[in-house]
Amino acid sequence: MKDKIVCIEWEDAASNSGYYDKKSPERFKPVKTRTVGHFIKKTKVAIIVSQERFYDDKGKPDDDRHIVTIPRKMIKSIKYLTG
Repeated sequence: MKDKIVCIEWEDAASNSGYYDKKSPERFKPVKTRTVGHFIKKTKVAIIVSQERFYDDKGKPDDDRHIVTIPRKMIKSIKYLTG
């Protein structure tokens, strides 16, 4: 099976220390984010990707690390990359 590489566009939570600035409300919005990685799994609540994938001696996927789990409610788009 060929590896699937995905590009996920999503809105991440943001944090700011200090007081709320009414004159700069744009500082307090979710952060537009793009994550690219090896597709692992999609569930009803999240999509899971890894930043690194390891292979056995036969070239088959063996393990993943640097896992990112993105809640589906935060996802704006998922693109499967080819090339």
